[in-house]
Amino acid sequence: MKNQFQKIILFLCCLLLARTTTRALEATFTPAPDKDTGSTDGPLPLSQNQRQQLHQLDQQIAQSPNPNETLQRVAEANGMDASQLGDLLMRNRRDLQMAASSGGGGSGGGGSSLVGNSIPRAMLRLVSTFLVMIFKTMSAHPRSASLVVLMVVSILYVMISAPRSGIVISGGNGVFSSGYTTFLCPPTEYLFKYLESDKFDALKQSLPLETKKRKRKRVWEDVFLLQRQDDKEDETPKDGVQVVKLNKQQKKEISLAIMAKKTVPFEVLLPSEEELELLHEREKRIKEHRPMVPDDDDGDDDELMQLVEERAWEDSVDLAFQSAESIVAARRFSEFLGNSPSPDSIKFVARGNRKEKAALVVKSMGDWRRYGIQPLKVVEEGKTQDTFSVVYYTLQGGHFDGQLKVAVEKDDEDKAHPRITVIVSLLIPKGGRKIGTKLASHMVSMLAESITTSTMTAARQTCSRKLQSTIYRDKAKSRAILKRHIAFETMQKMEEMAANRRRRWQRKNVGSGGSYRPSGCRPPDGGPRYGF
Repeated sequence: MKNQFQKIILFLCCLLLARTTTRALEATFTPAPDKDTGSTDGPLPLSQNQRQQLHQLDQQIAQSPNPNETLQRVAEANGMDASQLGDLLMRNRRDLQMAASSGGGGSGGGGSSLVGNSIPRAMLRLVSTFLVMIFKTMSAHPRSASLVVLMVVSILYVMISAPRSGIVISGGNGVFSSGYTTFLCPPTEYLFKYLESDKFDALKQSLPLETKKRKRKRVWEDVFLLQRQDDKEDETPKDGVQVVKLNKQQKKEISLAIMAKKTVPFEVLLPSEEELELLHEREKRIKEHRPMVPDDDDGDDDELMQLVEERAWEDSVDLAFQSAESIVAARRFSEFLGNSPSPDSIKFVARGNRKEKAALVVKSMGDWRRYGIQPLKVVEEGKTQDTFSVVYYTLQGGHFDGQLKVAVEKDDEDKAHPRITVIVSLLIPKGGRKIGTKLASHMVSMLAESITTSTMTAARQTCSRKLQSTIYRDKAKSRAILKRHIAFETMQKMEEMAANRRRRWQRKNVGSGGSYRPSGCRPPDGGPRYGF
């Protein structure tokens, strides 16, 4: 196989040499003397193509297996002497080298092809050729070229800006813009940088001047206070979004009031029947070990079971409220958006030492129904025994004016039916910019649902940790009890064996006067006096 491959290579080389010789026979060379001196030592008065053919012939003769024989055959084929053909090729080679070293004249192309065969120069030549072609095309078609350049620049801008900022369309309010807008959903890192920038710190409150001067706080609170009183009067309050109906006095202060409510389903946190039985057994053991409590009848087991159920109910309510309170305090308002058409339709990001700075991103709120960024700042954060709330006011550069309130309320007046409700409300004052009612309803609804889902997730995690801790403690306690029982039984058996061995020794050694050693060991010679 190797010999066949060598034969094929040799055949291809011969074929290439034959083609080279045939091509060289097509050109005829006639040395011409110089017009002034009559000498044939000067440069050859040949065209550039003829010079290139002579150069190619020179290379092919040099690369042949027998250059002298090839030179002789080429000279005989052209009716020349071998020395004359060699001088001709030498003069041509010298002229090309001189032209290449000088860098000018029509023969410069031949010289560059002789010495410029490196890869970097070839790449440079290719790039320069491509640029020349582009320049000629742009000169011939200026309009099409401008359009192509614009498209290329736009594509590069999108590729660079999309993952960094979401392609900012507008940086604030303007004649043709309603506020801060991005084409794509801005990344969280970009929002963090925006909240920590000096641009955000320079923003001022965006409420109308006449609204700032009025004492609107009591009026705004009365709106939702009356609405919550109506909900309490309803026997079966429903979750959802409500557009609050305003009276004449309220309409003078408020342009739009929307409230979304979502009840936290804390019932899923209640322990199962098996867990209730375990809790019941534990309470019974605790009660039995109390020295001051007298033994009760068997009928008190039902009361104890009822007490365990009531305690589990209260623990579930408290756990759900504490989880909701921690979610609101951490500003985790947009973690779960299950019913949203896209996962990035709403995003809420908070920053600062007390998370007082925030940015709300809502799809379809910006220009051309793209993503709008609304800067917010905390104006009030209140906490009582049964409520926890955070109130934001809008800043300049956004898309609407007003206040956004997020609150969690616990209603345990009715012990049989306690409720934990997440309330997200939006108030827009009279004279302020407002967004569409449909978009505002969708925004507060998604925020309330996300907070509720985050609350249940955090509560389940807490329950799992408690359950794992309880199971671990129970297992550790059972293992300790088992070890103590095993140690006690082993010691008891050893004591019984020692007593039996003593009795047998006494029966065998009656009146011997010796001493009994339970282990049967004797001290070694020169060792301690007493054995072990």
